Amino acid sequence: MKKSLSLIIGILFSANAFALSCPSSKTPKDVAMDMIRAELGGIVLEENAESDCLDQKKFPHLLIQSDFSNDEATKVDAVVKHLEDVKIIKVELTSKETHSYKAIFEVKIKDEKTGIYATTTDKIRFFLYTDKENHKVFGCGGVTEHPSKVMVLKSCLPK
Repeated sequence: MKKSLSLIIGILFSANAFALSCPSSKTPKDVAMDMIRAELGGIVLEENAESDCLDQKKFPHLLIQSDFSNDEATKVDAVVKHLEDVKIIKVELTSKETHSYKAIFEVKIKDEKTGIYATTTDKIRFFLYTDKENHKVFGCGGVTEHPSKVMVLKSCLPK
């Protein structure tokens, strides 16, 4: 209860305490990579809520809000050694009206169940804010659908 209350208060005041931006040079592919970086920081894992990997200062163009709403996302499915192991294959516009996109990416992972290294493909769905007021508060956009696997950078694994 205490942790939830402090998280809610933190979310309410974090946007005002740290002004975000979204440079016009930022492409949907750049925004997708920022969102994938947050995913690899463990944004869906409750135990990573205070992780240095999700420090807002490391994401000047994206508001970091931990999302524990997915009951399936309580454990790490795969570990990624390095951010360089992630490659965005393509970014597709899915709705012009809502500025929504789907980014398909490939990543080298170590499966936590089998211990085997492999390359997997996943996707993340997101939208872009188009006005400066939202850019100041929320950054460039927000995630509407997390990747299907909970993948975390080795350096960001929960302690």
